[in-house]
Amino acid sequence: MKYVYIVNRFNFKERTNKIVEKLRLISEKFNRDYEIVINETLDDVYKLKERFKYSEDIITAIGGDGSINLVLNDIMGTNNTLSYIPYGTGNDFYRANLEDLKSGIHNIDVIRINDRYFINVSCFGIDADIANDDRYIHNKLIPESMRYNAGVIHHFLTYKGRKMRVEFDDKVIEQDFTTIIVANAKYYGGGYKVSPNSKYDDGVFDVFLVDRLNKVKIASIILSMKNAGHLKNPALKSFTTNKLVISADETFKANIDGEAIEANRFELEMIPSGFKIDFDPEFISEFLKNK
Repeated sequence: MKYVYIVNRFNFKERTNKIVEKLRLISEKFNRDYEIVINETLDDVYKLKERFKYSEDIITAIGGDGSINLVLNDIMGTNNTLSYIPYGTGNDFYRANLEDLKSGIHNIDVIRINDRYFINVSCFGIDADIANDDRYIHNKLIPESMRYNAGVIHHFLTYKGRKMRVEFDDKVIEQDFTTIIVANAKYYGGGYKVSPNSKYDDGVFDVFLVDRLNKVKIASIILSMKNAGHLKNPALKSFTTNKLVISADETFKANIDGEAIEANRFELEMIPSGFKIDFDPEFISEFLKNK
């Protein structure tokens, strides 16, 4: 079993060679058997699915939560193990792992959403609009710690709520929502503690429904998520389940672990211990030195 590092040149551009050299030096220091795969385009990433179909390696995403999600979807259903080095904007999966996981290989829950999978957080409504807006999330002119906040400020000025239908445990809720969040882990949006009680191995996900709010209250509840202050807000309903359907009359966007998807009906189902993850905080720490 070897480590296969997935490096996306279309993300890192001129930094690619530096990242590759770092991977070589640190892997040799840690005595790892390794291979480096450089993807020039997003199409190259999708082609990896066939390559890893029969392998039993540790496939390692280099990048943020979106890069991890792409690799996860490439290796679901195979005998490979997922690993990663957090080198993106949000790195919320890494933030939660530092709190919840010890070094080593773990079996972790994964959530299926239609024909894709995610391991951290999905959102629908204003949160998805913010997370999918590249004008802010990947804007290098804005400090990383402020990009999500900048998106909040822009979208709360124009958002009017969205009528969605939520079905779970023989219950149905149909109304205008500000946002809906489905969490398998604690953080999203670059450090917002949206679901402090989520666990990777409990077989359920946490759901947060926020009623339609006026503009000032929208900004207030989203920004209060930084330290889980939203949990005290009466406009929020929360519950846990292992199956959920979110739908609307028209197609709308969602965001899963930093990746945008679109449909008029999203079916979500928890897959307990759905994949294996190799978490090596010592290797990650060494790589992130002098980033």
